[in-house]
Parts: sequence; C-alpha cells; structure tokens
Amino acid sequence: MSTTLPKLTNKCKLLDWVGTGEVVAEGRLMPSDPKDLVHHVPLGPNSVRVWVDVAKHPNAFLWRPTSEMRTIEEAISSNVAWPADKILKGYVKSLLVANLF
Repeated sequence: MSTTLPKLTNKCKLLDWVGTGEVVAEGRLMPSDPKDLVHHVPLGPNSVRVWVDVAKHPNAFLWRPTSEMRTIEEAISSNVAWPADKILKGYVKSLLVANLF
C-alpha cells in the first residue's frame, strides 16, 4: 500500500484511544478498507487509516505500535491505524458505514 498523501484533505483529530477524550493528534483521514495493510497489519473493521500531521500529546501511545513507532510523535508524517470511534470529524462514521472512501 502506498504511503503517499491523499489528494483530498479530510482533516480530523485523533482522540486518546484509552478513553480520556483528549485530542492527542491532528491529521487527515485516508481512504480506508478493512483489508488494507497499515505497517504490514490488516486495518480490520471499525478502524481508519490516518496521516498524522501534528502531535498534541507527543508521548501518547499509538493504538497499534510498530517496531519503528510507539508514540504519536514518532508517527508524524506517517500513516497509522486508529479506532473509527476515536476520530473527531462530523461525518466520519456515515462515510465509513456507506463505504464511500
């Protein structure tokens, strides 16, 4: 899977996946399919692929760490898998359900 930036900028905020509700990063939603690989791991259901632009809490742990990245700060300028229900964007869930990506 290519790691080039998406042409559309679907800005979003990533919420802490442990449930604190804090915004840990800002980024852009990328086209997502449950079969897509993100760092050699299938994305799976109820997940989205996100390009990380800005770390708001640099030491926040990634939802799916890799051998190269464990924190949000280490994921800047890369794509990561994130739980769909931990993304702030008004229409994210409806797009995911309709599979319009």
